[in-house]
Amino acid sequence: METKTVTISREAFGDLVRIKEEFDAVMESLELMENEEFVESYKKAKEEIKNREFVDWNDFDHKYWR
Repeated sequence: METKTVTISREAFGDLVRIKEEFDAVMESLELMENEEFVESYKKAKEEIKNREFVDWNDFDHKYWR
């Protein structure tokens, strides 16, 4: 097998890196969506946020760390 050199611009290289990172993120999302326990937890968390069922950071700090 013969080895050859390929030259690409920095911009093109940056684009390839960005596309690879986006691809990895999509693959991770797909893997998470296959996990039923994660999906249920995610749906519950979204509903809790929608209903504002969470502790304010300042309240959390005072109640739980002091």
